[in-house]
Amino acid sequence: MARVADYVIVGEGEYALPALLSAIEEGGSPRVPGVATKDGFIPQDRTVLLDAYPPFSRVRGYIEISRGCPFGCSYCQTPRIFGHAMRHRTIDSIVRWSRSYRDLRFVTPNALAYGSDGREPRLEKIEGLFRRLSGNIYFGTFPSEVRPEFVSDEALDLITTYCANRKIHFGAQSGSDQILDRLGRGHTISEVVDAVELCCDHGLTPVVDFIVGFPFETDDDQRSTCDLISWVADRGLVHVHRFIPLPGTPLAGTSARPLLPRTEQLLGNLSLNGRLTGSWSDPETRFNRRKQGNDI
Repeated sequence: MARVADYVIVGEGEYALPALLSAIEEGGSPRVPGVATKDGFIPQDRTVLLDAYPPFSRVRGYIEISRGCPFGCSYCQTPRIFGHAMRHRTIDSIVRWSRSYRDLRFVTPNALAYGSDGREPRLEKIEGLFRRLSGNIYFGTFPSEVRPEFVSDEALDLITTYCANRKIHFGAQSGSDQILDRLGRGHTISEVVDAVELCCDHGLTPVVDFIVGFPFETDDDQRSTCDLISWVADRGLVHVHRFIPLPGTPLAGTSARPLLPRTEQLLGNLSLNGRLTGSWSDPETRFNRRKQGNDI
């Protein structure tokens, strides 16, 4: 990065960016926590109090209500950028920002963890939020997905009572317990199956995320993922992405393994039938196709 940028903010920018700009104005070579330069990097020395800043977006009514994640999934940047401790915007702040919108959507790593430590749900906090909000509430659907082990009868009762969405979006990521364990996901295939069935029991459509092509995924692991994808597609919707190694994660620098012909065929057929969305082809292939199209 030093070849193309003088300064890079790593992690939260609410404190680091103003401090960097002030340091630049004062002259010299800024050494600001949270800013990387060619001379090195000083880690962040504080976290952001969410109530002190507005939510990310005023355009579509997306209100950021939480940051951080106590789980350490090896492909995910969230805990590396925002930390492992969950922080929440207060209900008063959420209500104040929500008054500008008719449709309310929320930005959070796990909607059903609102008000909690991120490991054990506190549904009374969520109901307390719902009771204060006006308008159409969309909760547990993009961009406020949930974790499968947080899906329960009690949680879904709250959503069907207070919310406008009739879909629940959560991540399975793999159909192999061995892969889930290696990723550090913190849940099992059984909990994914339970979550899907609970959604159906409550008249909600499950939308389940999967990642294909993990570098340590065996053929048998990928076949197991295909089996679970097929099972979910019979009961709900599936969202699939090919593994991409993200900077700053334990899997940075690795490469996606090839997809089996059966996997490619299954994903294509489900997509054509309207049961699956996403992007699972090789990113380099997609780039070259796009470039060729632009050259015509």
